[in-house]
Amino acid sequence: MPDKDLGKVFPDGEFIFRQGDVADRLYIILTGKVVIYREKDGKEVTLAELGKGDLFGEGGFFADPIRTESARSLGEVRVITADYKFVLKKFRDDPSFAFHIIETMAQHARERTDGLEKTLEALHLHQEELSAQNRELREDRQTLEKSRDRYADLYDFAPVGYIDVDETGIILGINLTGAAMLGTERQDLLGLPFASFFTQENQDVYRDHLLECKRSSEGAINDMTLNTKKGVPTKVQIFSYPKQVSGQVVYRTVMTDFTTWKQTDEEWESAVSTDEMQGKAKQI
Repeated sequence: MPDKDLGKVFPDGEFIFRQGDVADRLYIILTGKVVIYREKDGKEVTLAELGKGDLFGEGGFFADPIRTESARSLGEVRVITADYKFVLKKFRDDPSFAFHIIETMAQHARERTDGLEKTLEALHLHQEELSAQNRELREDRQTLEKSRDRYADLYDFAPVGYIDVDETGIILGINLTGAAMLGTERQDLLGLPFASFFTQENQDVYRDHLLECKRSSEGAINDMTLNTKKGVPTKVQIFSYPKQVSGQVVYRTVMTDFTTWKQTDEEWESAVSTDEMQGKAKQI
Protein backbone atom coordinates (compact mmCIF):
# COMPACT_ATOMS: atom_id res chain seq x y z
CA MET A 1 0.00 0.00 0.00
CA PRO A 2 1.50 3.39 -0.96
CA ASP A 3 2.25 5.96 1.77
CA LYS A 4 -0.54 8.23 0.54
CA ASP A 5 -3.10 5.65 1.61
CA LEU A 6 -1.63 4.98 5.05
CA GLY A 7 -2.01 6.68 8.41
CA LYS A 8 -3.70 9.93 9.31
CA VAL A 9 -3.41 13.32 7.60
CA PHE A 10 -3.03 16.52 9.62
CA PRO A 11 -3.50 19.83 7.76
CA ASP A 12 -1.04 22.69 8.24
CA GLY A 13 -0.86 24.04 11.80
CA GLU A 14 -2.97 21.30 13.42
CA PHE A 15 -1.99 19.88 16.79
CA ILE A 16 -1.00 16.20 16.73
CA PHE A 17 -0.76 16.20 20.50
CA ARG A 18 -0.39 18.88 23.16
CA GLN A 19 1.67 19.32 26.29
CA GLY A 20 -0.27 17.78 29.19
CA ASP A 21 -2.05 15.12 27.04
CA VAL A 22 -1.84 11.43 27.97
CA ALA A 23 1.09 9.78 26.15
CA ASP A 24 -0.59 6.62 24.86
CA ARG A 25 0.95 6.27 21.36
CA LEU A 26 3.93 7.13 19.23
CA TYR A 27 4.07 8.48 15.66
CA ILE A 28 6.10 7.93 12.51
CA ILE A 29 6.14 10.58 9.78
CA LEU A 30 5.34 9.29 6.30
CA THR A 31 5.28 12.68 4.54
CA GLY A 32 5.60 16.30 5.60
CA LYS A 33 7.17 17.91 8.65
CA VAL A 34 6.32 18.21 12.34
CA VAL A 35 7.56 20.75 14.90
CA ILE A 36 8.08 19.63 18.50
CA TYR A 37 7.97 22.46 21.05
CA ARG A 38 7.42 23.20 24.70
CA GLU A 39 5.21 25.94 26.11
CA LYS A 40 6.74 28.07 28.85
CA ASP A 41 5.47 31.34 30.29
CA GLY A 42 3.03 31.69 27.39
CA LYS A 43 5.79 31.29 24.78
CA GLU A 44 6.71 28.42 22.46
CA VAL A 45 10.25 27.04 22.72
CA THR A 46 11.05 24.93 19.64
CA LEU A 47 12.83 21.65 20.47
CA ALA A 48 13.03 20.00 17.03
CA GLU A 49 11.73 19.93 13.46
CA LEU A 50 11.19 16.39 12.15
CA GLY A 51 10.67 15.01 8.64
CA LYS A 52 9.91 11.82 6.70
CA GLY A 53 10.84 8.65 8.55
CA ASP A 54 11.30 10.34 11.91
CA LEU A 55 9.64 8.89 14.99
CA PHE A 56 8.26 11.07 17.79
CA GLY A 57 6.06 10.87 20.87
CA GLU A 58 7.94 7.85 22.17
CA GLY A 59 8.92 9.34 25.52
CA GLY A 60 5.64 8.48 27.22
CA PHE A 61 6.29 4.77 26.88
CA PHE A 62 9.42 4.85 29.01
CA ALA A 63 9.09 7.94 31.19
CA ASP A 64 6.26 10.28 32.19
CA PRO A 65 2.92 9.10 30.74
CA ILE A 66 1.90 12.77 30.41
CA ARG A 67 3.18 14.71 27.39
CA THR A 68 5.85 17.22 28.34
CA GLU A 69 5.86 18.81 24.87
CA SER A 70 3.54 19.54 21.96
CA ALA A 71 3.63 18.46 18.29
CA ARG A 72 2.14 20.46 15.41
CA SER A 73 2.15 19.93 11.65
CA LEU A 74 4.26 22.18 9.42
CA GLY A 75 2.27 22.07 6.22
CA GLU A 76 0.21 18.98 5.52
CA VAL A 77 1.66 15.92 7.21
CA ARG A 78 0.78 12.21 7.12
CA VAL A 79 1.69 10.01 10.08
CA ILE A 80 1.07 6.48 11.24
CA THR A 81 0.48 5.77 14.92
CA ALA A 82 1.21 2.89 17.22
CA ASP A 83 -0.49 2.43 20.58
CA TYR A 84 1.01 0.89 23.69
CA LYS A 85 -0.20 -2.68 23.01
CA PHE A 86 1.09 -2.62 19.43
CA VAL A 87 4.51 -1.39 20.54
CA LEU A 88 4.85 -4.12 23.19
CA LYS A 89 3.89 -6.77 20.63
CA LYS A 90 6.45 -5.39 18.18
CA PHE A 91 9.10 -5.50 20.90
CA ARG A 92 8.41 -9.22 21.40
CA ASP A 93 8.13 -10.11 17.72
CA ASP A 94 10.90 -7.87 16.34
CA PRO A 95 13.75 -6.93 18.72
CA SER A 96 15.18 -4.68 16.00
CA PHE A 97 12.09 -2.48 16.36
CA ALA A 98 12.85 -2.01 20.07
CA PHE A 99 16.43 -1.15 19.15
CA HIS A 100 15.13 1.42 16.64
CA ILE A 101 12.92 3.00 19.31
CA ILE A 102 15.78 3.22 21.80
CA GLU A 103 18.13 4.57 19.13
CA THR A 104 15.55 7.23 18.20
CA MET A 105 15.13 8.24 21.81
CA ALA A 106 18.89 8.50 22.23
CA GLN A 107 19.16 10.61 19.08
CA HIS A 108 16.39 12.94 20.26
CA ALA A 109 18.07 13.21 23.65
CA ARG A 110 21.40 14.10 21.99
CA GLU A 111 19.75 16.69 19.73
CA ARG A 112 17.95 18.30 22.62
CA THR A 113 21.09 18.23 24.77
CA ASP A 114 23.01 19.89 21.94
CA GLY A 115 20.23 22.45 21.60
CA LEU A 116 20.30 23.09 25.34
CA GLU A 117 24.08 23.51 25.30
CA LYS A 118 23.79 26.00 22.42
CA THR A 119 21.09 27.85 24.33
CA LEU A 120 23.25 27.92 27.46
CA GLU A 121 26.20 29.13 25.38
CA ALA A 122 24.07 31.89 23.91
CA LEU A 123 22.84 32.82 27.39
CA HIS A 124 26.42 32.85 28.69
CA LEU A 125 27.52 35.10 25.84
CA HIS A 126 24.48 37.30 26.42
CA GLN A 127 25.34 37.52 30.12
CA GLU A 128 28.92 38.47 29.26
CA GLU A 129 27.64 41.14 26.87
CA LEU A 130 25.25 42.43 29.54
CA SER A 131 28.08 42.47 32.09
CA ALA A 132 30.27 44.43 29.66
CA GLN A 133 27.40 46.83 28.95
CA ASN A 134 26.79 47.24 32.70
CA ARG A 135 30.49 48.01 33.23
CA GLU A 136 30.38 50.58 30.43
CA LEU A 137 27.21 52.11 31.88
CA ARG A 138 28.79 52.32 35.33
CA GLU A 139 31.92 53.94 33.88
CA ASP A 140 29.78 56.35 31.83
CA ARG A 141 27.76 57.17 34.93
CA GLN A 142 30.91 57.85 36.95
CA THR A 143 32.23 60.07 34.15
CA LEU A 144 28.93 61.95 33.99
CA GLU A 145 28.85 62.35 37.77
CA LYS A 146 32.39 63.76 37.74
CA SER A 147 31.46 66.12 34.90
CA ARG A 148 28.31 67.15 36.76
CA ASP A 149 30.30 67.79 39.94
CA ARG A 150 32.89 69.82 38.02
CA TYR A 151 30.13 71.82 36.35
CA ALA A 152 28.41 72.38 39.72
CA ASP A 153 31.68 73.67 41.19
CA LEU A 154 32.30 75.94 38.21
CA TYR A 155 28.70 77.18 38.36
CA ASP A 156 28.45 77.69 42.11
CA PHE A 157 31.90 79.17 42.73
CA ALA A 158 32.25 81.29 39.60
CA PRO A 159 33.47 84.88 40.27
CA VAL A 160 30.13 86.20 38.97
CA GLY A 161 26.54 85.58 39.96
CA TYR A 162 24.30 83.46 37.74
CA ILE A 163 20.55 84.00 38.13
CA ASP A 164 17.79 82.32 36.10
CA VAL A 165 14.40 84.07 36.06
CA ASP A 166 11.11 83.44 34.28
CA GLU A 167 9.41 85.96 31.98
CA THR A 168 8.03 87.89 34.98
CA GLY A 169 11.42 88.10 36.72
CA ILE A 170 10.80 85.45 39.38
CA ILE A 171 14.03 83.70 40.46
CA LEU A 172 14.10 80.06 39.33
CA GLY A 173 17.74 79.30 40.11
CA ILE A 174 20.87 81.01 41.38
CA ASN A 175 24.47 80.03 42.11
CA LEU A 176 26.18 80.44 45.48
CA THR A 177 28.09 83.54 44.34
CA GLY A 178 24.83 85.20 43.27
CA ALA A 179 23.19 84.33 46.58
CA ALA A 180 26.14 85.80 48.48
CA MET A 181 25.91 89.00 46.41
CA LEU A 182 22.22 89.28 47.36
CA GLY A 183 23.03 88.49 51.01
CA THR A 184 20.41 85.72 51.27
CA GLU A 185 20.52 81.91 51.47
CA ARG A 186 19.99 80.30 48.08
CA GLN A 187 16.93 78.27 49.07
CA ASP A 188 15.25 81.44 50.39
CA LEU A 189 15.69 83.25 47.06
CA LEU A 190 13.77 80.81 44.85
CA GLY A 191 10.35 82.18 43.95
CA LEU A 192 11.20 85.80 44.84
CA PRO A 193 11.13 88.67 42.29
CA PHE A 194 14.69 89.56 41.29
CA ALA A 195 13.64 93.23 40.90
CA SER A 196 13.01 93.49 44.65
CA PHE A 197 16.77 93.37 45.30
CA PHE A 198 17.45 96.54 43.34
CA THR A 199 17.04 100.06 44.67
CA GLN A 200 13.66 101.68 44.07
CA GLU A 201 14.87 103.81 41.16
CA ASN A 202 16.48 100.71 39.51
CA GLN A 203 13.41 98.45 39.66
CA ASP A 204 11.80 100.12 36.62
CA VAL A 205 15.16 99.89 34.84
CA TYR A 206 15.19 96.12 35.50
CA ARG A 207 11.69 95.69 34.08
CA ASP A 208 12.79 97.48 30.90
CA HIS A 209 15.93 95.31 30.92
CA LEU A 210 13.80 92.15 30.98
CA LEU A 211 11.55 93.44 28.20
CA GLU A 212 14.64 94.09 26.06
CA CYS A 213 15.71 90.47 26.64
CA LYS A 214 12.37 89.25 25.35
CA ARG A 215 12.68 91.39 22.21
CA SER A 216 16.31 90.59 21.39
CA SER A 217 18.10 87.25 21.35
CA GLU A 218 21.37 89.14 21.91
CA GLY A 219 20.24 90.09 25.42
CA ALA A 220 20.52 93.31 27.39
CA ILE A 221 23.13 94.91 29.67
CA ASN A 222 22.70 97.55 32.41
CA ASP A 223 24.56 99.02 35.37
CA MET A 224 22.45 98.63 38.51
CA THR A 225 22.56 99.16 42.27
CA LEU A 226 21.71 96.31 44.61
CA ASN A 227 19.93 97.02 47.88
CA THR A 228 20.93 93.95 49.92
CA LYS A 229 19.92 92.94 53.45
CA LYS A 230 23.27 94.22 54.70
CA GLY A 231 22.01 97.74 53.87
CA VAL A 232 25.08 98.60 51.82
CA PRO A 233 24.26 99.56 48.19
CA THR A 234 26.38 97.56 45.77
CA LYS A 235 27.16 98.60 42.22
CA VAL A 236 26.73 95.71 39.78
CA GLN A 237 26.49 95.14 36.08
CA ILE A 238 23.89 92.68 34.80
CA PHE A 239 23.89 91.00 31.40
CA SER A 240 20.80 88.92 30.61
CA TYR A 241 19.90 86.73 27.64
CA PRO A 242 17.17 84.17 26.82
CA LYS A 243 17.91 80.43 26.80
CA GLN A 244 15.97 77.17 26.52
CA VAL A 245 15.87 74.94 29.61
CA SER A 246 13.80 71.74 29.39
CA GLY A 247 11.67 73.24 26.62
CA GLN A 248 10.97 76.43 28.58
CA VAL A 249 12.39 79.91 27.91
CA VAL A 250 14.24 81.33 30.91
CA TYR A 251 16.42 84.41 31.21
CA ARG A 252 19.97 83.88 32.43
CA THR A 253 21.54 86.90 34.13
CA VAL A 254 25.27 87.23 34.68
CA MET A 255 25.84 89.67 37.56
CA THR A 256 29.26 91.25 38.13
CA ASP A 257 30.16 93.08 41.34
CA PHE A 258 31.89 96.34 40.33
CA THR A 259 33.35 96.71 43.84
CA THR A 260 35.13 93.35 43.61
CA TRP A 261 36.44 94.05 40.13
CA LYS A 262 37.60 97.53 41.23
CA GLN A 263 39.48 96.02 44.20
CA THR A 264 41.05 93.43 41.91
CA ASP A 265 42.15 96.12 39.42
CA GLU A 266 43.62 98.23 42.23
CA GLU A 267 45.50 95.22 43.64
CA TRP A 268 46.82 94.37 40.19
CA GLU A 269 47.96 97.96 39.56
CA SER A 270 49.56 98.03 43.00
CA ALA A 271 51.40 94.77 42.31
CA VAL A 272 52.63 96.07 38.94
CA SER A 273 53.84 99.31 40.55
CA THR A 274 55.69 97.38 43.26
CA ASP A 275 57.42 95.18 40.65
CA GLU A 276 58.47 98.28 38.68
CA MET A 277 59.88 99.95 41.79
CA GLN A 278 61.80 96.81 42.77
CA GLY A 279 63.18 96.58 39.23
CA LYS A 280 64.42 100.18 39.32
CA ALA A 281 65.97 99.62 42.76
CA LYS A 282 67.98 96.67 41.43
CA GLN A 283 69.24 98.80 38.56
CA ILE A 284 70.54 101.37 41.04
